[in-house]
Amino acid sequence: MVIATPSTAKLSSKKIVDLWSSLPTEYLEKDLGHNFMSKLFEYLGLTHNQIKNEPNIGTGKGLQPDYLIYNDPTHSPVLVIEIKKRKLDLAQVSDANFISTCQNHSLYQDAVGLPVKANNNGIVQYLDINKVKPDCLANYGLVFNGDFFQLWRRVDGLVIPMTTIERVNKTNLPKLLKELAKCLRTPPSALITAIWNSKGGVAKTTNTINVASCLALTSKRVLLIDLDPQNDLTTGIGLKSNYAPDYFDRAYEQLQLQELGQAKDILMSSIQTKSYPTSDGKSFHLSLLSSSRDFLNDINDNIRPQKPQVIFNYLLNLIRYNYDYILIDCSPKRDKLAECLLCNADVILFPIDLGSKSLKHAINLSLNVIPTIKTMRNKTDNFTIGPWNLGLVSSKCPNQIGEGIKKASSALIEDLGFTGKQVSIHLLDYAQINQAEYQGKPVVCWQNSPITKLFHKLTDEVFLNHNYTNN
Repeated sequence: MVIATPSTAKLSSKKIVDLWSSLPTEYLEKDLGHNFMSKLFEYLGLTHNQIKNEPNIGTGKGLQPDYLIYNDPTHSPVLVIEIKKRKLDLAQVSDANFISTCQNHSLYQDAVGLPVKANNNGIVQYLDINKVKPDCLANYGLVFNGDFFQLWRRVDGLVIPMTTIERVNKTNLPKLLKELAKCLRTPPSALITAIWNSKGGVAKTTNTINVASCLALTSKRVLLIDLDPQNDLTTGIGLKSNYAPDYFDRAYEQLQLQELGQAKDILMSSIQTKSYPTSDGKSFHLSLLSSSRDFLNDINDNIRPQKPQVIFNYLLNLIRYNYDYILIDCSPKRDKLAECLLCNADVILFPIDLGSKSLKHAINLSLNVIPTIKTMRNKTDNFTIGPWNLGLVSSKCPNQIGEGIKKASSALIEDLGFTGKQVSIHLLDYAQINQAEYQGKPVVCWQNSPITKLFHKLTDEVFLNHNYTNN
């Protein structure tokens, strides 16, 4: 079953906005559901068998969201919704203080399921692969109370916001309606990920290759994109850097002519795919979109009518539905290629070594650069934004980390005001990584290697097991 699009629904977005405008500033949850959410569903073209009210979605008791929304009732739901009552204090707070007020307000915290504690269920719990029955597990979540809303997204175990906390108003409500319709009509797209630091020598490329390989070993469709003129990622998996050196401009020419199909064909034909056997008799596939050093340097040096990151966004949108994960690698330089990465990644994992420099760079990126990128992206996208911070991962570590280093690192993190996540897995510096580089293979090909086991644990912790971030 395919749902009706808003253009064929009985209600217009203007009528939905007008209905919202008429709601009292103090409004019970049941009234919001009956008098407003029902009309929103009608606008989306949903039929009664595509909506489940207050379903029990867990293996035990207590996991009971307000709505599960289906595209096809014979398949898993697309969207889980948690609504809350409307209260005067949120309706009257200024725009400048709205987000911070919501973050500290019990209605928002309960809707999201934060802080995580016993019997406090919200979107974070309703998208938890460990708690929710597989046939009740949605790809998207929505919290809504008539004053605030926020969209969430689940990719395997990872749960991230699609939007910041947004205020319901005459401008944002139509955007929400459009985004909900998109979630219901289109299949999930790839999670675009960067493992990046502006400090070099922290194994960002090695981590990118081997996390991608661990994902591919679970049958995920994985695309790697090499935006580093050194082409270390490309050579690291034994593929050619000059396979399709000018795909960027050729595809963009077709985009300008509105030839979307031809632009996508150029991109797909520029992708190399290789199978890698493992030591335990299995195999996995990695796909790669790479370019020559000269072409990538040319992107940095030349002036184009549009910024490269904007063009890159157009190109990614053509192919992101063909993959489950897209991982982008680029050099540590803050150049136009790095902007392509930052302005298009959904999430960023920051690799650090045990030195203070890489830690300072990572925390500066997290606390200062990423918020600036989000603001810049919000001006162009106007709605769904990123990148979201997945935390710090220690790489190239010795077998034994001294207590002095641990204390110094913790003190620096506290001094710099970083309160984000720190991945529990420490990636040790094994010679097997160097051997793999010489052979042009991911080290994950050696399944019995201790470093391979660590990469699997890292991938499980960050992507495949339940993990959420809201910065």
